[in-house]
Amino acid sequence: MKTQNGILNYSLLIFGSLLMLTISCAKDEMLAPIPEYYSAIAAGGFHTLALEPDGTLWAWGDNSYGQLGDGTFDVKRRPVKIGTGYSVISAGIYYSLAIKADGALWAWGLNENGELGDSTTINKNSPVQIGVGYSSISAGNNHSLALKTDSTLWAWGNNSSGQVGNNSYTDQNWPIEIGSDYTAIDGGGLHTIALKSDGSLWAWGANNTGQLGDGTTVDKKTPVKIGSGYSMIAAGGIHSLALKTDSSLWAWGSNWYGQIGNGTNEYSNISPTNIGSGFTMIDAAGFNPNFGFLGDGNSLALKTDGTLWACGSNNKGKLGDGTEINRHTLVLIGSGYNKIIAGPSHSLALKPDGTLWAWGSNEYGQLGDGTTEDRNRPVQIVGQ
Repeated sequence: MKTQNGILNYSLLIFGSLLMLTISCAKDEMLAPIPEYYSAIAAGGFHTLALEPDGTLWAWGDNSYGQLGDGTFDVKRRPVKIGTGYSVISAGIYYSLAIKADGALWAWGLNENGELGDSTTINKNSPVQIGVGYSSISAGNNHSLALKTDSTLWAWGNNSSGQVGNNSYTDQNWPIEIGSDYTAIDGGGLHTIALKSDGSLWAWGANNTGQLGDGTTVDKKTPVKIGSGYSMIAAGGIHSLALKTDSSLWAWGSNWYGQIGNGTNEYSNISPTNIGSGFTMIDAAGFNPNFGFLGDGNSLALKTDGTLWACGSNNKGKLGDGTEINRHTLVLIGSGYNKIIAGPSHSLALKPDGTLWAWGSNEYGQLGDGTTEDRNRPVQIVGQ
């Protein structure tokens, strides 16, 4: 009996030590210093991803489907550390994609349409490796795009409108090759736009509001050429933006909220429309109607002088102009920015010093300021 008690006491001691070590490690992780400076940002439906210059990945906001990747389903109102070694990030409505420095592609979050690409439709609350040899990614609302280092384009996920581009309407739960010689990709609500090395613009998927820009409203399940001379692209929920090599801004698709920026709220423009000149960066956002948000859309653009401009839906202040009034032309938001991300519910921007600024809906803490208070002007997300 004495020996048994000794063994029992020893076992309890070991168990207690392990428990304390686990609690200590968890506490240390929760108390990990939140960074002050970032090099890359991504906005999902209600969550945010950000990279430090050293490749450390942080996430915060809604986590209903595990889209933060921290192994839980708990909402986080402040950044939590996810891992290291990352170089590229992108966020869909309820899921996330990332590429590590070695070219490995990782995914986590909602997977009901196979948008993670792991050959299942099971949600994941921590990163799972999908493949290798990747250089660029884009998460649409719930379909995914990626470029490999050989410039081949791969796609998977929801394909209800042909947005995967493989001449089918069947969902795809693993990456499938779509074509080659691509240099840029962006996934919208239910459509895809891409650039080839010669500056030609291609589009496919849903086209009910002319978001493909081919002069029709007919969906396309394979890539169609839209035009040439382009240098940058951005796909919103049901609208699209592009820059030409002369820095002129072009927009098309749904304009219900003024997201085209042409001074009207005409239902749609089915061909690219010139909005202005002198731009260096663009981004577009919006939910596709399947999410029940009526295709809400917004646009952000940077000019060569570092000024930030916005138009479209201003729900919960996501344009950042101090109001919640929809804008049908581009309005000045501020200056001194060098990177921008338009999310469906919130917006993000980086300044050259690496400081992060956020505004818009904060229902799930997606701004990262530790509150759930919406912000209609950019606020700096400080570290600690």
